[in-house]
Amino acid sequence: MSKSGRPSKSMNGQQVQAGKESNWMDGETYPQPESLNDTFWRWEFLRRRADYRQDWEKYYQSTYEYDVACANDPKYPTRYRKKVVSPDHPAFKARMPNSLEKYHLSGLPNPAISKPWMLSFDANYGRIYFGQGPDWLGGGEEISLCLSEWRVAAIFDIKKPLSPQLDKVKTDLLEWQEHQVGRNLDRRKSRDEWALYLRVLDGVELGIPFREIGCRLLDIQEDDVAEARIAQLYKQACQISLHFPV
Repeated sequence: MSKSGRPSKSMNGQQVQAGKESNWMDGETYPQPESLNDTFWRWEFLRRRADYRQDWEKYYQSTYEYDVACANDPKYPTRYRKKVVSPDHPAFKARMPNSLEKYHLSGLPNPAISKPWMLSFDANYGRIYFGQGPDWLGGGEEISLCLSEWRVAAIFDIKKPLSPQLDKVKTDLLEWQEHQVGRNLDRRKSRDEWALYLRVLDGVELGIPFREIGCRLLDIQEDDVAEARIAQLYKQACQISLHFPV
């Protein structure tokens, strides 16, 4: 990986555009509301998370070494071989055991790269399983469920009208979500402030005091007011980083 933390312009024969490095004091170095789709906006928040960067550091080297070893092993089946790319390449993804559960990614792209190749977030929710009665191990009310935190299962009877069942479940889930999470997540999908959130996250990451960030970004001269406003924006930015609106 390059010392600057940015991808090299030429790697493994591939020409890669390095892009403009973000500077929290310069809004021109950040994406505009409509310049990215939701996938890449989600990536912008995710790649700033400390736990994501820690997981990347933990797994990228072992992934790369394994790929190189397989490529150099004459006994490794040819049909499974693939071109080895370095960790600073946009196509590289570090393999992490629970990456799909934790980040909704099948592999971890380099957080220093703003446009990873083939970036796709998988939703491990919203899947439908049909019960086949108590004698079938794939479903049925006789099967107990073990769900991770923040997951919910609902039972529907497809022999009865679905609309009232769906309305009931939706109402219950919204109430439970607001009770557990503290807010209705549907209310906060607004791209207009996302670039500002990123600038706040980057400023805080650099150790800049809230009051200075507020003064530079929002031109708030009163220290207490600036600190309170940036604290609010920082909290909102962290919430989006953890619970991106989909």
